Amino acid sequence: MANGTYSTCRAYLISLILSLFLSGCQQSADNSQGIPIKLSVSTTPLSSPFYVAESLGYFESGCVRVSIIDTIGGKNSFEKVSSGEADFGTSSDSVIVFKSFLRNDFSNIATFVQSDNDVKLIVLADSPILMSKDLLGKRIGLTKGAAGEYLLSTYLALEGVGVNDVEIISYAPNALSAALLNKEVDLIVPWEPYAYEALNSLEAKTKVIDTKNLYTLTFNLVSRPLQTEEQVKGATCILEALNKSINFMASNPEQAKSIVVKRLNLDKRFLDWVWPDYIFKLSLNNSLLMNMKSQAAWALSIGLVKKSTVPDFKGVIDPSVLTRINPMAVTIH
Repeated sequence: MANGTYSTCRAYLISLILSLFLSGCQQSADNSQGIPIKLSVSTTPLSSPFYVAESLGYFESGCVRVSIIDTIGGKNSFEKVSSGEADFGTSSDSVIVFKSFLRNDFSNIATFVQSDNDVKLIVLADSPILMSKDLLGKRIGLTKGAAGEYLLSTYLALEGVGVNDVEIISYAPNALSAALLNKEVDLIVPWEPYAYEALNSLEAKTKVIDTKNLYTLTFNLVSRPLQTEEQVKGATCILEALNKSINFMASNPEQAKSIVVKRLNLDKRFLDWVWPDYIFKLSLNNSLLMNMKSQAAWALSIGLVKKSTVPDFKGVIDPSVLTRINPMAVTIH
């Protein structure tokens, strides 16, 4: 009888252990079946929350399986989303403004960083250019349809100079340094890390024209319109991971910077230099809306776009997902 009881208990324990093991395997399988997401991420320190989330496993610990597509520039990142090559992309407010004149089949679901000193005006050290009026008739290298074009126009307007008073030549962001070095242009308007590279890698010495506080750039997460339950769930998981990442960065800045330095193969001195200019925070606020409207009015006034009215930016801003995560971060209504 005792042997029968022992055998029964033993069989029960084996069954329980096997059940727990299979349950654990099923849980692992379920995690591996997370929603697949392709993220087009601009290779700039502005995208740091994505790299930290990737490194610390914040995406996978949620409900998504993320593949990051390294992309040069927010403009290219936006286009990957538009073409369907990516589900989400990182893009500056300026790119969103220009694209809004052409289409409205996308959504800005969150701003995740802002900086008033990320885009810079750089000239050679021996250049006679000291202020905006000195740019009359000069050749300027920048990436058209991106944040640098708006900053340049704002700077020129300080002394009544217009974009028609200068010659603008468009380059890929990573080609601007060579254009200045080869004296194809008199001034370049790069964003980071290309600005730092220009300042430190050119054989000829360079200098920066002070434009801090003249324009606040934001980087935003864009997607195609969220129409299905799975798309909304995926977007929610992404923003939750970014929120955790940003909180980690605030508490552990040196560890966060080490992750970004390694991921982007950056000079640590560069990141130490630029980091204080960045404010990492999830938001969708009225200042974003006002800034975009101002840029759109500017683009219309100088004939950069063929439309006659400012786009409805509220129509391409979707606060629904961020409101679920942090209602206080949304002030656009």
